[in-house]
This record gives sequence, structure tokens and C-alpha cells, in this order.
Amino acid sequence: MELSDSKQVIVERHNKVVYVDGGRIVKVFKSTKPASDVFNEALNIARVIEAGVRVPKVLEVSQVADGSWALSTEYVEGVTMRSLMDAAEGTPEYDKLLEQFVDFQIEIQGIYGSDLMKDQKTKIAGMVGKAPELDPSVRYDLQMRADRMAPGRSICHCDFNPSNVIVAEDGTLYACDWTHVTRGLPEADAAMTYILFKMYHPGHADAYLDLFSKKADIAKQKVHYWVPVMAAAELSRGRKDAEEFLRSQVDAAVDTD
Repeated sequence: MELSDSKQVIVERHNKVVYVDGGRIVKVFKSTKPASDVFNEALNIARVIEAGVRVPKVLEVSQVADGSWALSTEYVEGVTMRSLMDAAEGTPEYDKLLEQFVDFQIEIQGIYGSDLMKDQKTKIAGMVGKAPELDPSVRYDLQMRADRMAPGRSICHCDFNPSNVIVAEDGTLYACDWTHVTRGLPEADAAMTYILFKMYHPGHADAYLDLFSKKADIAKQKVHYWVPVMAAAELSRGRKDAEEFLRSQVDAAVDTD
């Protein structure tokens, strides 16, 4: 894959750089990223599109000049929900945007995932088992919670946050970044979103949860039950920037047990 000289960096993370390059978005991963993970993300996108979710389509998976793997998807003209929320902070418009965000998440969760998608229970239990430096008894308790997870058929993004929602020029919403999608329970998916709000938009985490609970008709207690499990799973991804916060979410659950 060749990138043009006019490419522009829009996101830079510890394991990738994301560019807008003409009519496409290109994720260039670090050389340590296995090819299988990149192809798996492309496969995830194909499956959620086939299920009926609005997602930017995959254009290409290939290597760039230095041998690193890259994934390109179509560029949807628009802005992220996060940028709109940041601009609307403290105004009634923010509440409208939050409602749109929650409605879109529930819309996605209302679509049944393919049996070929990863099972949420299996994936989360495995990630909790790899969470570093957790007390063994805490790890065991959280793995047991994951093992007791009921079967779910909903498409769960598992990283659904305002930065991963694109608002097109005509107002249509698209979801991107499907690395962690599973087939599972909406309340566990919402627990991850709640964690992400607490990390990046702490003043609006409870408003998100209140709205999700009412619109999805799911008790907040069900979402809170999965918060420490999802936080422990997220720790296994090696997110050093968020490690202290994620541990606090696990510890809070231990203190109340």
C-alpha cells in the first residue's frame, strides 16, 4: 500500500498511526502488530456490514514500504461525535448529541451478530486471565463472573465511545474501529462505554448510564456488575496511560463485595 504525500495524521496511538489520505482512512500499525490481527479487524468490519450496521467499508489490507501492515477504509465526510460533544459542552445541544449516541449504540445492539463472531464470554474471560498483577483471588472472582455470563446474540462494539462515531454531513451516524467486536450482552458492552466515559468524559458518565438504562430498559445495576470485569479485561491490553484508573474500577468492586 502506498500513501500519498498529501496524507494527514488524525490519530496517533501507541500501536498505530491513522491518516486521512484522499478518499480513504488508513491505519498503519507498528511492526509488532501481527498480520492476523489486522486481517481479523477487516473481517470484523465485513461481518458487521453484512449484519446491517453502518460502517465505513474496507478498501484494502496490505503492507506499507517498511513492511508494517495497514488497513484502509472508505472516508466518510463528516466529524466525530466527540468533536461535536466537545464543542457543545454545557449546552442543551450536548444532551441531544448524547441521546443520538445512545440511540445508535442500542440500534447496533439490536442487531444479532453472526455465529462466526467472537463470543463475548470467551473473549472477556480470557482477557481477565491475562490482566497483569491482579491479586489472584480478585482475578479468580472476576473470571468466575465472566464464566457465568449468559449467552448473548447482540453485536457489541466493546469500544463504543464518541471518538468512534462519525456524524456524516447529512447527519447519518457511522461506527468505526471494530477491533474488539463480539457477540454478547448489551449490558457488558454498555459497561465498557461507561468506563470510557469515566476515563475521557467523567462529567457525563452517569448521564450516559442513566440514558442508556432508560432507553435500553436495562437496570443500571446490571451494567455496574460488569464494570470491574470489563476494566480488568481492558488492563490486559497494556494501556499504561489508563492503568491506574482501570485498577481503581476493579478495586472499587472488591471493596464493596
